[in-house]
Amino acid sequence: MERKEEVKIKLEKVRNFLRENDLYAVLIKKQPNFSWITAGGVNFVGMATEMGVTSVLITEKDQFVIANKIEARRMKDEEVEDMFEVLEYEWYEDKEMEIVRTIVGNGKVGCDVLLPDIQFVDDTFKKLRYELTEGEIERYLYLGEKLSRIVEEVLMYETKPGETEIEVAGKISAKLWKEGIEPTAFMIASDDRIRNYRHPISKNKKIEKVVMASVNARYKGLIATMTRMAHFGKIPETLKKQYKDNVEIECIMIAKTKIGEEMRVPVLSAIEEYEKRGYKDEWKLHHQGGSMGYYPRDIRVTPTTTEKIYRNQAFCWNPSITGTKSEDGFITTEKGPIMITKPVIFPTLKIEVEGITFIKPDMLEVL
Repeated sequence: MERKEEVKIKLEKVRNFLRENDLYAVLIKKQPNFSWITAGGVNFVGMATEMGVTSVLITEKDQFVIANKIEARRMKDEEVEDMFEVLEYEWYEDKEMEIVRTIVGNGKVGCDVLLPDIQFVDDTFKKLRYELTEGEIERYLYLGEKLSRIVEEVLMYETKPGETEIEVAGKISAKLWKEGIEPTAFMIASDDRIRNYRHPISKNKKIEKVVMASVNARYKGLIATMTRMAHFGKIPETLKKQYKDNVEIECIMIAKTKIGEEMRVPVLSAIEEYEKRGYKDEWKLHHQGGSMGYYPRDIRVTPTTTEKIYRNQAFCWNPSITGTKSEDGFITTEKGPIMITKPVIFPTLKIEVEGITFIKPDMLEVL
């Protein structure tokens, strides 16, 4: 799909949103929404913030990027080309809202952040992102293949006992940047830290026997999340069984993620499986995942989430049992799930659920 065609589809979605909500215009300020509406553009400078440094204003007939002089040329040359008109103001003058009012007059404006005298619309606007376009699916599959390969290569060929968690994170990060992919979160954890913490962010701790790599990475705004595990030496049978159980729970969740169903259905199925397999209440120790896209999780699904599953919506379930975790993203389609991340060079497990054959990563055994 051509980028201009994707932007055209999204602009029509936004203009329908304006009509349905009796708005003259919508002002988009958050990074994820900017990347969505521009089909992969970015409006950040620092990565550690949700807010962008430029904004998009869309009316019934026009679309603009509002930028100060520092950002305006980059917006024109690299981020939006000729798909949006760039309106520029001096960096030392706070003129964004003055420009907005010049365009909309007394018209009602919605925005994805809280602003004085502006209608906050993010709770409904964000749903426009949920059904992926053909172009977004293409970008997601590119991201998933690169991310899977890089994480697996580093664990298989470039990690050994005695290295630190942060050294491994650094190797993965360097390889992702070479592909134009931004690493956004690392949980490279080892040994007791895997068992003790469900969010074991990478530390300067030496790896001994077991390492888990949970990585979030972003490409043109879209974020994929995945987990792989490796064991140095023969894997104990009890750990091997637990890991397989963990993977099977994830596969059951993926199989239960069906268009039109409530999002809680896969989570409720997982809770039953945890108990059936002897891991009762493990699900209470960590969230089970949910829908994703321009956020690592658009919705963190609970047993009471009744939001419906969209066609071509991205999900990532991440069931965990103390000491193991299974996590690969996928896209719901009418023909079944399309995996975003999947094993590339890791050993595999073949699992059948409801007529779907899953090829999932096994725990790597390094002898």
